[in-house]
Amino acid sequence: MDELHERVLAELRRYAANRLKDVARGAETRELAGLLVEKYGYGLAKALAITRELAGQPVPDLAGDIERVVLDVDPDAVEHRSHRWDAAPAGLALPRRR
Repeated sequence: MDELHERVLAELRRYAANRLKDVARGAETRELAGLLVEKYGYGLAKALAITRELAGQPVPDLAGDIERVVLDVDPDAVEHRSHRWDAAPAGLALPRRR
């Protein structure tokens, strides 16, 4: 793993830690936090892939690393992902403020 790869993973872990803080204070569910980490992780991976392609370097596969970080945030992420895919369309159910 090179320095750029390590920095991208460190950024993802930092983001995941912030999401877990929001879970701990009751601002987000683990399900939402896991989804946000997953989407952020794949965005970082795409940016790294583009950078590497432009530099003519091999593109690392970060999918396994991303999945491990997501599962740290939401241990039920695989099941939650399946439920979202089964929803037509997936959406958010936000409580109304009074």
